[in-house]
Amino acid sequence: MKPSAPLRHEPPKVIEFDLQSLGLKVSEDESKLHSTYDSSRKLQAAMIKAKSLVPVSEKDTSEVDDQFKSLIPDEVASRSPREANLSFRVEDYVRLKAYQCFFDTGTLLSPSDCKYATDEEYLAGACMGLSQDLARYGMGRATARDVDSVKMARNLVQEIQNQLLQFDFRNGPLRRKFDGTKYALKTLETLLYELAVTGEESEFFNNIATKAKVDEEPDAKRMKQDDDSSALVPQEDLESLRKRMELRDNLREKLIKLCRDGQKAAKQSIFALHRNDKEKAESLLLKCETCIQEHLLPIIEEEPQLRNSGSFSGVLEEYVEGKLFHTWLYGKDDDGGGEDGAAGELLHMEDFLFQLKPAEYLGGLCDLTGEVGRYAVQRGTVRDLNGVKLVLHTNQLILQSIQTMERTPSYTNKKMDQVRRSVEKLERMLYELSLSEATGRRVKTKTEETPPAADMMETDDATNQKE
Repeated sequence: MKPSAPLRHEPPKVIEFDLQSLGLKVSEDESKLHSTYDSSRKLQAAMIKAKSLVPVSEKDTSEVDDQFKSLIPDEVASRSPREANLSFRVEDYVRLKAYQCFFDTGTLLSPSDCKYATDEEYLAGACMGLSQDLARYGMGRATARDVDSVKMARNLVQEIQNQLLQFDFRNGPLRRKFDGTKYALKTLETLLYELAVTGEESEFFNNIATKAKVDEEPDAKRMKQDDDSSALVPQEDLESLRKRMELRDNLREKLIKLCRDGQKAAKQSIFALHRNDKEKAESLLLKCETCIQEHLLPIIEEEPQLRNSGSFSGVLEEYVEGKLFHTWLYGKDDDGGGEDGAAGELLHMEDFLFQLKPAEYLGGLCDLTGEVGRYAVQRGTVRDLNGVKLVLHTNQLILQSIQTMERTPSYTNKKMDQVRRSVEKLERMLYELSLSEATGRRVKTKTEETPPAADMMETDDATNQKE
């Protein structure tokens, strides 16, 4: 005797759904991404070699320049997010150019001389990254007892810090790198102090003895000396850069607040769908669509780098979940639901009004399994066998479709466990319904209107008396 085949629940209706084309798109994007990473690594290696030879002539850096232009052909930086880790390579390139500029002129590289870099890349490379390089440079020159070179490095780092103190950096990569600038300045000042106490003679240390007299000089003369130090950095360019970043921070704060409103509307629409309040749910989904189209997308168009913000991706994912749930219940033509049960239709990524990323669509699709699972619990309480089977068929189809994709975004893999658990819970629910049927309890095979609570109590009482 052979064991029987695994039980396969026959769904009340077959759902057509396939993600193979999306899998191919993700695979192509991943291949392009890996190719960019490889080119980026080659550029990084070339810059490391060039940096070890600084100061050098332009001829010696021609290889690095050619590789950089092949990856970053734009002469003026775009605000669109860069592929792979190219933003870090631009920072490294600007940092190299700023280091070379220090040896050529003793001053800071101006933002106008590296328009291919964004404001954030310039600050991270030409200012904060350079400060770390100058701290290491100062250590080497201090070993050679070269006080004047250490002083020049200290003065430039000090002016960089003075300018960066005018910025209001939010918590993030720039804020952490700015903290490193303070430590770089401390390192250089410590080096100068240690050189002084070990008896190194220099014009610099002779000036320290007369510092008290300088402080007593007229304000006009002291201001002239301060102007000489400030000439080390392009103050006007940095001030313009600061204003641009302040504007972008305001846009970011505005986007975050508006995303909360849109995400709240999408989430409430899902609650309304569970309450069978179709009109309210459609109104909230429309409110979310309006928020995205009329408020969020114009901000993204003005500052494209905000497209990758977690707030914007979050509201899109929540909207996808709500729209998928609405379509699953009532169909694409809005003519499903009612006595025939849920329509059981699923939307593909190209069916949405907005341009989505695969991770956003798949994230909403995975979350849909949880919502239809709650719907299955509602149908299970009234012993609607076909309703639970439809949910199981839906979740199995979603799980199988994602698992058979050629490649999936890494973010989606984190949500696959919840999809698998939802399938297991639904199989358990069908097993428990079979137990109810075996004990003589009524199990509906066709979706009916849920009876009033009083009728359900009478039915349960009659069943108990029968038992």
